[in-house]
Amino acid sequence: MSTSEVISCALVIYVEPLLCCTGFILNLTCIVVFLTVWSHGYFRKTSLLLYLIALSACNAIQLILSIFVLVLPGAEQFIDEEIFYYESQMLRNMNAITVRYGYPLLMASNYASIWILSLICAQRYQSVCNPWNVWKHRLTIVKSSKLCIFIVIFWALALNIIRFWELEAADGYIRVTTLRYDIWYKIIQEGIIYGCVVYGFPMLLLLWFNYNTFKLIRVDERHRCRPSAEHRTAMMTVCVFIFFFLCTTMAASIRLVIILAGNLFTSIEFLWLVDLSNLLMNINALIMPIVCFIFTRGFRDLFFVVRYAPSIESADFNLKPPKSLNKNARSRSVTFQISNQRSSLTTTRLFSRTSH
Repeated sequence: MSTSEVISCALVIYVEPLLCCTGFILNLTCIVVFLTVWSHGYFRKTSLLLYLIALSACNAIQLILSIFVLVLPGAEQFIDEEIFYYESQMLRNMNAITVRYGYPLLMASNYASIWILSLICAQRYQSVCNPWNVWKHRLTIVKSSKLCIFIVIFWALALNIIRFWELEAADGYIRVTTLRYDIWYKIIQEGIIYGCVVYGFPMLLLLWFNYNTFKLIRVDERHRCRPSAEHRTAMMTVCVFIFFFLCTTMAASIRLVIILAGNLFTSIEFLWLVDLSNLLMNINALIMPIVCFIFTRGFRDLFFVVRYAPSIESADFNLKPPKSLNKNARSRSVTFQISNQRSSLTTTRLFSRTSH
């Protein structure tokens, strides 16, 4: 094998499966932890936790689908058909089905994770803003986490439905259709939708939100007017964005070059660039749960709040006086009114003034 084939084989056979399995387990762990915390009544109105659950779910789906869409089809080319004939035929038939239906869902989960990350950064910036800041009110919509997540998932699926017609199965093989080579389809799907809507515009928003969040954190750090747990959560989103920027920018750049100069990269020498682009996208999905674990002190910040958060019953008890006190107050007021009926007119007028 040539050097490029060795690199591609190492990425597909060894690095990518290990990364996908590890990332899937870590994101699944985050989902379990976040759901455990979210079941507490104090967190049911916390939009950030629901965003983190949705982001972990999208990353987990992306990683598990990558095994069937990227790893197994890539491993097929390195199997010796003379030795493993039946195994290679079975793998080829399975890939013809999984790639066709898994590829659009893989792209949809990637779209959704990028947009949800933008919502998380917007929510963190809105939470650390000063009350008189105009963005405190303009970004109130991000508190409606369920609505925002529903809109994100809807558009992520809607924009990738057409990808079901990019590939087709023929004689047990997966084949690219003419739709994928259409110039207008490339301009709209890859240029406008992926380049601008999925990557370009969210990247500008992420830069702006994280820059302003970091400035507010620095000011709060000097004056110590922000709780340490909230400070770490804001720093967590900044770090997630930094890794996202590094991984996604490199992956998107490689993807753009491959699309623009597709004929140049069809040779074996540049085959490893496609595997590297896919690996970078999955590294970003792996890093998010690690960063969450570090900046929440091993999730201790979340469980600390659950342990010491006021329950709904105690909050209602503090707001409403006990019934026995209400009865005593009522009886005292009635007794006082009866005794006042025997008092003079001056006393009655004085009582009316003091009661108002």
